[in-house]
Amino acid sequence: MVLATSVALLGPLIVKAAAALLRLPLRMTGPGGRLAHANLRGNAARMAAAVTPLVLLIGMTCTVLFVQPTLDAAATAQARDGVRADWVLTARGPGVPGQAAGQLRTAAGVDAVTEVVRTTVRVGLDKYPAQGVTPAGLGHTWDPDVTAGSLTSFGAGDVALSEVAADQLGVRPGSSLKLTLGDGTPTTLKVTAVYARGLGFGDLTMAHALVARHVDNPLAATVLVKTDRTKDQLSKALTKFPNVQVKAPSAVGTLQAERGQANAEVNHVAMGLILAFTAIAVVNTFAMSISERAREFALLRLAGATRRQVLRMLRTEALAVLLLATVLGSGIALAVLTGFSVGMTGAAAPAVLPLVLAAVVGVAGLLALTATALPGRAALKPRPVTLATARE
Repeated sequence: MVLATSVALLGPLIVKAAAALLRLPLRMTGPGGRLAHANLRGNAARMAAAVTPLVLLIGMTCTVLFVQPTLDAAATAQARDGVRADWVLTARGPGVPGQAAGQLRTAAGVDAVTEVVRTTVRVGLDKYPAQGVTPAGLGHTWDPDVTAGSLTSFGAGDVALSEVAADQLGVRPGSSLKLTLGDGTPTTLKVTAVYARGLGFGDLTMAHALVARHVDNPLAATVLVKTDRTKDQLSKALTKFPNVQVKAPSAVGTLQAERGQANAEVNHVAMGLILAFTAIAVVNTFAMSISERAREFALLRLAGATRRQVLRMLRTEALAVLLLATVLGSGIALAVLTGFSVGMTGAAAPAVLPLVLAAVVGVAGLLALTATALPGRAALKPRPVTLATARE
């Protein structure tokens, strides 16, 4: 919003600079382009009023649409890098049964089996995504990139936190943390470690036995398996559980991205209303700007411009405004997403989807051209002499 406000305040100067840069291309398009360039240079304040809502629309839309992909890309990478297991069990249903994990623990050639159950916990009034993991053999299957403390003696009374959560809650290894489990049960746990890969594995990690007793669905979302057995051998060992699937470790990243997409849908619906109002503002601004220029169009026609040339001038103006708004709006979104990416992932790696960006610009262009063409045709209907001689 600060950057969009800056564009609004500096709009006339930005439009004049853009007019200077577009001078040659616009003049090469013929009389309509020359008239459009003259308007951009001579009526910079009016053109800036049209640029601002378009910049806001493109900037807000791109920010909303690309925040979740940025998080998903970082979460997928963290989950992929943090899984040491050779295979991952998932299920076509509510989860992987504990009996399946138990059967693998006693199988030959299996070094470690880690059940992972997902939940949400409350610390004070804030909610955090969390997981419960089987402590035995945890170091063989999972590496959250511990930056403080240790997971060596991780047990039922312990909790590990992401760096973001630890910073927000002001805790470090050795601290006590009071929290409320998924079913509303309060408990106090000892912080034993702080890790960097919070996006990939959740902000809080506790023992599987503790979490499973306090959630609606105690079945594991995934089971990490460290073994020298092949996929076919593991599948044969799990024939009693037809819904359980053996997948590559990359499946953890895919599941994490799917969970992120499910959460993003709620945000998109909420932001869709705001963006709809912004789109209405774009249409209203263009329509009012064109309607106020009826006398100007009449004078142009009396000076020799044809109706087609005036309409071409309006289309060229709209495209020039769209080009300027696309550059500024995309720049604002990129700046915001870069800062967001650095704050959330520690790296300046915003995820921008080219097809989505093209669709946003296309919709913005359709709105601008429609809001220009319809009022423009209406403004050209009266006789030029009547409008030109009318008192303002």
